[in-house]
Amino acid sequence: MEVANWLANVEKLRNDCPEATSEDCLPPQELVDILLHEVEDLMRQGTRLFEAREIKVKELLENKMVGEAFWRNTSGILEYLVGNHKCRLGIYGMGGVGKTTIMVHIQNKLLKEANYGDVLWITVSKDFNTQTLQDAIAEELELDKLPKKDVRKRAAMLCHCFKKRGKSTVILDDVWESFDLKEVGIPIESNGIKLVLTTRSFKVCNQMQCEKMIKIEPLSHIEAESLFFEEFGSKVALNLDNKTVVKSIVKECAGLPLAVITVARSMRGAADAFQWTDCLEKLRESDMGQTDMEKVLKKLEFSYNYLGDHAIQQCFLSCALYPEDELIDKFKLIELFIDQGLIGQLNTREKQYARGLAILNELEDACLLENHEGKMKMHDLIRDMALHIMSATSIVKAGKWLRMIPPEEHWTDALEKVSLMGNYIEEFSLNMSPNCPKLSTFLLNTSLLRDLFIPDSFFKHLWGLKVLDLSGCRLRELPDSISDLVNLTALLLRGCHKLHRIPHLGKLRSLRKLDISFCVRVEALEGLEMLVNLRYLDMIATRVERLPKGTLGALLSLQYLGVRQVNGEEIAKLWALETLICCFDNVDDFNKFVRVDCERSVNILRSTVSAKGESNGSGSGIRILIPQDVRNLKAWCCDGVTNLSDMGPLEKLEEIQIRFWSNLRVLCGGQDEEVIDIHDSPTRTPTPLLLRSLKDLEISYCPKLKYLIGHEPKFSLPHLQRIRILFCAEMVGMTVAATSPPLYAPPAFPSLKEIKVERCNKMKRVVESEWLPHFPNMRRIEVRSCDDMEEIIGGLSSYMSVEEISPEWLLVERCHELPLHLQNLQTIQVFGCEGMAELISETGQGQEGSVTTPVNNTPSSSQSSISLLELNSLYLHNLPQLKSLCEVSITCNSMKNLVVIGCPKLNRIPVELQLRDIEDLPYIEVEGEEKWKTLIWDHPDAQAYLQSHLVFNGSRCILEGRRNSCELSI
Repeated sequence: MEVANWLANVEKLRNDCPEATSEDCLPPQELVDILLHEVEDLMRQGTRLFEAREIKVKELLENKMVGEAFWRNTSGILEYLVGNHKCRLGIYGMGGVGKTTIMVHIQNKLLKEANYGDVLWITVSKDFNTQTLQDAIAEELELDKLPKKDVRKRAAMLCHCFKKRGKSTVILDDVWESFDLKEVGIPIESNGIKLVLTTRSFKVCNQMQCEKMIKIEPLSHIEAESLFFEEFGSKVALNLDNKTVVKSIVKECAGLPLAVITVARSMRGAADAFQWTDCLEKLRESDMGQTDMEKVLKKLEFSYNYLGDHAIQQCFLSCALYPEDELIDKFKLIELFIDQGLIGQLNTREKQYARGLAILNELEDACLLENHEGKMKMHDLIRDMALHIMSATSIVKAGKWLRMIPPEEHWTDALEKVSLMGNYIEEFSLNMSPNCPKLSTFLLNTSLLRDLFIPDSFFKHLWGLKVLDLSGCRLRELPDSISDLVNLTALLLRGCHKLHRIPHLGKLRSLRKLDISFCVRVEALEGLEMLVNLRYLDMIATRVERLPKGTLGALLSLQYLGVRQVNGEEIAKLWALETLICCFDNVDDFNKFVRVDCERSVNILRSTVSAKGESNGSGSGIRILIPQDVRNLKAWCCDGVTNLSDMGPLEKLEEIQIRFWSNLRVLCGGQDEEVIDIHDSPTRTPTPLLLRSLKDLEISYCPKLKYLIGHEPKFSLPHLQRIRILFCAEMVGMTVAATSPPLYAPPAFPSLKEIKVERCNKMKRVVESEWLPHFPNMRRIEVRSCDDMEEIIGGLSSYMSVEEISPEWLLVERCHELPLHLQNLQTIQVFGCEGMAELISETGQGQEGSVTTPVNNTPSSSQSSISLLELNSLYLHNLPQLKSLCEVSITCNSMKNLVVIGCPKLNRIPVELQLRDIEDLPYIEVEGEEKWKTLIWDHPDAQAYLQSHLVFNGSRCILEGRRNSCELSI
């Protein structure tokens, strides 16, 4: 655009020159001066423009990159840039992973193509300010110097220049903080302006309003090895032993290109085995010394420095106390943060957990932690960086297979943290007494695997110790010197199964957390009533049946309590309590606690309570009260309940597990017969059950349960995803047979994906057909050992469309009366249904493809085939009476796996197969050669064609078809 304007101005000046000689013009000398000034100005502009054009076609030097991931990322970024007229694209990933390398490659690619306009590369320094960034942009645009002070004028000039240029791609490399693009002078809203930024922070991408974010992941081991040899320069120089060590060295680099390249270059010329093994040992021990790898760690350390907040930095360093490659539960990490006082200043555990999750998210966004399905992991080199930062103040030998405690000379007075978790320590040096006054955290969990004696002298000089974790250690007793650790805030002994004695705790007045759960031999705790600052006490699965009377009254700060049995009145006094795991003596005690809890401002978020009551059905008839803020309810042996509606709306409840309720008749709604009150108390009309937050429902061993939903229920379970009904002998159906869903009502189960029914011998069908529209997302049905089961979906009518039958996965086991009839199924597995004679009943109402299933299994002559177009896997096992899959042909072009074992009467396979190519055939397995010979296929040439591809494997006859198919275990 600028060139075109310059050419137009040149042409205009040429046209003006002849007019200078006309009589009507200004005096010639004056006009000549003006024209000369304009010529000089245009010449300067032309020189600048063409010099700038030359500069722009100079490509940046590229580093070599290898691997599919590099090319996949490069192609994806280019495709997005080319396909959008204006865009903001964020490229993020940990330091040294190759973000800049990829963008250099992309810039050079764009420069070669004239259609993409200008490409501007701007490196954003870590300590940038608006003015320095504007100067960098102006330099890239080849502008004259901007005004010195007025940031807004400078931004306006830059915006004007961008708009005059038209199409431009702006690459902002190494962005550490978000900033306002308009304030700097980048008019991103203008057509033709495309922005790409590289950063280590996902949060920066969001704050810069990137429309698309692409994370650059580390290389695979194969790609890293290829890059290593590319940089090392010679494969020939390495013998076989050295190559083995190289593989280990590359593994220690954990796919980080910067580390791979650095190590490879530092090892050029190394031929002796000791050089390679020494390099490997240094990498394994994170002992980089003054080698080039220390520069890599320093580069990674910038991410740590940019966390800013000291507490968050300490949380990050705490993650490195776990073994290398450990997948760490989020909540375990948060507990460690709380124990160390890093987020302990908040007054409730709910707030602490919220802060902990926020910190983990921040570390993940900064690419300092990786999230693996709810568990956190540190990249190996990020962990090495953390250990490098802590090296002067910590000993971290977690998961190093140590047999002994590190010698006393390593325990310096500068030590603050020691982690020896996950080792095999067999011995403490006798009389060892480390003098470490600053040591605050000592993690020895799951490391003492023998009957080990810790000398009393060991803790004598560890006055500053705050967190002591001996969980999972095979200790018989603790040294008495632990009683003198007056600054201790967390004592963790969970799962010390052999521990039988704990020293007197009275002096530990600073203690906020005591966990002795699953210390199955511990019978008493002395001095517990003196721990007035205690916030967390867990004594589940110990021999401490109940606390001495008055003890809980002294522990009024408790927020978490796990104890075998409690008195309701004592528990009611704990006003700070948030989490309770216990057994109440009786329903009265439990209800007292719930009534008091309802008056509190702090909610009980998680509660696992067993309310003991009469087991013979003749109890007092007291209604069980459930706290309205409970989210997880596990209730056993509540024999006085016939209908869960009696317990109230429970709107925050997310999970229910009901077991051994001997008189439960219906989950909610009216029963199919008169309301029965087992206590002969006045009949009440059940209130509607309002479980709007419920996600998971399991009911088992309820011998009188007949239906989940009774007559005329007013209910909606919008979030329910799973239903499991197990060992309920009288269970008839999900809903009362006479109950029809209201017309035009929204789905009652819009999120339900999975139903499992097992040992419900009176159940004939899982769900009635008229309820199908209320299960729009049903994907998985599992039915086991239901002797009378006849249909999955009962009474399918001819007007129902195939789309209304949504399940994709079906497993049936030992359901003797059941034929199958679902058209959208992808997988069918049938096991041990001894009475099943036919798999799919073809009878319908004259509708082609109908798969409705009457009980008598009489076939209809109106159909020549049925379609199961989604079916890809069929497994039939131990069906001694099965004679037919279906009376008509089954069309299923997606079939990949067909396995028939233990079906002696089945001779015909009415599955239409594509016989064009062996790759079109499924994986087929049948029981033996004799069985194979008796099978009848619908296609007349099938037997002969398939025979040539058959493989005999022991007693099995196998045909390997599709190359990508997988044999599934049955």
